[in-house]
Amino acid sequence: MLNLLWFLLPVAAAAGWFAARRSGAARPEAFWDYASNFHEGLNVLLNERHGSPTDLFDSLSDTDRDTADTHIALGNLYRRRGDVERAILLHESLLEKAELGDEVHASARLALAHDYSSAGLLDRSEKALRDLIETGHRKGDAYKSLLQLHERERDWGQAISVAEDYQRETGDANSALVAHYYCELSAKASDDGYREEARTLLDKALSSDPQSARANIMIAELALASGDAQTAIDRYARVEQLRPDLMPETIEQRFDALCSSEDTTQLHTFVKHIRNQRNAYSVVRKTRDVIEQIDGRDAADKFFKAQVLKRPSLKGLRDWVSDQVPLSRPGEREKVQVILQLLDQVTEDKPTYQCSHCGFQGNVLHWRCPSCGTWDSVRTIIGVEGE
Repeated sequence: MLNLLWFLLPVAAAAGWFAARRSGAARPEAFWDYASNFHEGLNVLLNERHGSPTDLFDSLSDTDRDTADTHIALGNLYRRRGDVERAILLHESLLEKAELGDEVHASARLALAHDYSSAGLLDRSEKALRDLIETGHRKGDAYKSLLQLHERERDWGQAISVAEDYQRETGDANSALVAHYYCELSAKASDDGYREEARTLLDKALSSDPQSARANIMIAELALASGDAQTAIDRYARVEQLRPDLMPETIEQRFDALCSSEDTTQLHTFVKHIRNQRNAYSVVRKTRDVIEQIDGRDAADKFFKAQVLKRPSLKGLRDWVSDQVPLSRPGEREKVQVILQLLDQVTEDKPTYQCSHCGFQGNVLHWRCPSCGTWDSVRTIIGVEGE
């Protein structure tokens, strides 16, 4: 709340200056007279007292460079309040004043592009951003906004083109971002049944970013679907090297590939590898099932108990209690079942993933956070309440 008040202070003062100009104040210095203008300006800003949107801008003929930034901030605030029409009129009015200079015009044009985007006028927003790039001012901000616009439209081809232009123009590396765009195109091609095209696009993703865990996972999935178990095994091993936190996401398919392989040595080697480390619970649970198939129930139970002690979790405790129900004495079985029900309730709604950027939580891995739009920020929750 305090941060918001500090932001509103100069904006309210600007609105107070507008009111003072209307009332015939002789000196522009009143704009900076916070004592006399603050409350009046805040009322002008927050109350709907204008007969029409254009009435607000009658006093802008005297706008100079010193107050232009405040006008831009005021327009941004109107946009955030949902009054996009006023925001557009205010930012467009600044572009009409040649005396404000290129830097002010660039900031106004960038704000105007965001206004258009908020209003759903995506074509006009794109044109404003491309015009801004042509001016040579605030190119980095313009490119980033243009990328966000194409991401919103899911126009991954255009996003790739803009990202590559951005990298050439500014020198900022966008290889990981471009790899994600190729992965998005590949996923669409795969869904449409074009497996070869999907694989070609994934090769381009890896060409852009050899460290892309997502591209390796998708190649492994395509290989497994086509019966190429060895390629899938190799790719999943590569994913573990790049992103060990993704093991819970890939463990089911990785064991499917290992069990499909004619080389059983690889399966036993991988199980031994898991035995010797602390693992996420999903990895422990799946490995337990595999050990039971190849070595028997006793070996699986021994592995499970040892792993739960290495990395305690509510999910592990719940499954251990579940195992104890049939082993309990008749008089104690009901008590154990009550404990199991409580653990089920506690773990039922626990999220598996969390965005490190905005805190969004969910039970599905998103490569791009659905809340804040950041790529590669959603990670597995590790700990007693998670994996």
